[in-house]
Amino acid sequence: MTDDELRNENRALKQEIEALKAEIDELRFEADLDGCHAAGLSAQLRALIAEGDACANKAAHPLLERLVYTNARTGEPMTKTRAYPLYRQGFDAEAEECGIERPERYRA
Repeated sequence: MTDDELRNENRALKQEIEALKAEIDELRFEADLDGCHAAGLSAQLRALIAEGDACANKAAHPLLERLVYTNARTGEPMTKTRAYPLYRQGFDAEAEECGIERPERYRA
């Protein structure tokens, strides 16, 4: 290769690197936003659970009843609300959409 060809290839590679860095930054931002969304939903759920726990009419909040489930990753027992299967269903559906096999290996 000539010097000009090497310089052109080098320039093209630098441009590709910059484009990839920009794409990585965009993906990180999107992942950060997903994390913010999850944190907001988590705060919302904690508040709803606390409100249900404070309610004198427990029968009005059947999804807040506590049951023992098994952690899919560790096999350990854990106490969660009856709404916990909804979390698992949502997690697994999203994992399937993302192409993640055996999502139970990654969720509680």
